[in-house]
Amino acid sequence: MASPTPFTSPFFPSLSRIENMQSGANEVIVWLADIINNGITTLYNQPDDFWESISKRMVDAQLSGISNRLKHIRNAIAQEEEEYIIDAVSEIYILAKALTKINTLPEDMVLSLLKAGGYNITKKHLVNAELIKDEWLVLGVVHGEEDRIRFRRTWIQGQRTKFMGQILDYAWGKQDFMQNWLAGRTFMGDVRVYPGAYKLRVAIEAHTHTQQSVAAFAAYTDLEAFLKAYTMAIASNPVLYRFPVSLKGVRVEVKAQKVYIIDKALHSIPCFCPENAKWGLLAAAAGQEIQIFGEWDGSNFSPLSLISMGRFIKIKK
Repeated sequence: MASPTPFTSPFFPSLSRIENMQSGANEVIVWLADIINNGITTLYNQPDDFWESISKRMVDAQLSGISNRLKHIRNAIAQEEEEYIIDAVSEIYILAKALTKINTLPEDMVLSLLKAGGYNITKKHLVNAELIKDEWLVLGVVHGEEDRIRFRRTWIQGQRTKFMGQILDYAWGKQDFMQNWLAGRTFMGDVRVYPGAYKLRVAIEAHTHTQQSVAAFAAYTDLEAFLKAYTMAIASNPVLYRFPVSLKGVRVEVKAQKVYIIDKALHSIPCFCPENAKWGLLAAAAGQEIQIFGEWDGSNFSPLSLISMGRFIKIKK
């Protein structure tokens, strides 16, 4: 393996860490090749130590991002989600292969790859990062838990700049999150932008909550405009697993028990919505043209909020 070229950006980890991550990437490539040669279905009958062994090796290589995705595959096998398994295996292979070739890539893209692999840029490194001052609309908040660590994704949009950012917070045990972000509310604030090929993650440097509610937000006018933007984003960062989507002038419809978002040109995208939330979404949309915000994973749209008849509505999961 060739020694990585020194990078000039102050956001990069040490060369020894990069080499360790590349070594782990090469190892998981060999592991995946063996899986593919024997057939994806061989994953269905593997014992616990099969998964624990490769996951531990990824953690040792400081590739927690790949280790977590392997855990997701293991969980998907239990749920027999074959399509997800194939996609996740492909995504791990693309990430691992790219990590072995970072010498040939632009620095912004390398940073995105390292972050997807497991490298975390801490807030103390953001002193010289891009700063955006704006009034921010909180469009969606997603809560989850992995390995007893709670996480929260908060999506915000600048009222003036239209910049879309993601605040990523973690909390351990009974610890509370540092701030309480409420979907549908606004705040004035200074935001630092994490570097990368496609910039999304942000850190709040200073903020003041306002009494304003979200009445509207910047949005794509149709699905064609959204998909063009997504194509450009994924070209700059091939490991972009979630893309924020805001649409206006669309409707929510059910066809063959599946939910779709449909624009004025009658183009549609599938909408992933748990059964307990599906009917609430349809009732909130009320058959009207709406503004809607959510996350796109490359195949499905997961709605988080909408504005119908001038009213902001959080979509309960």
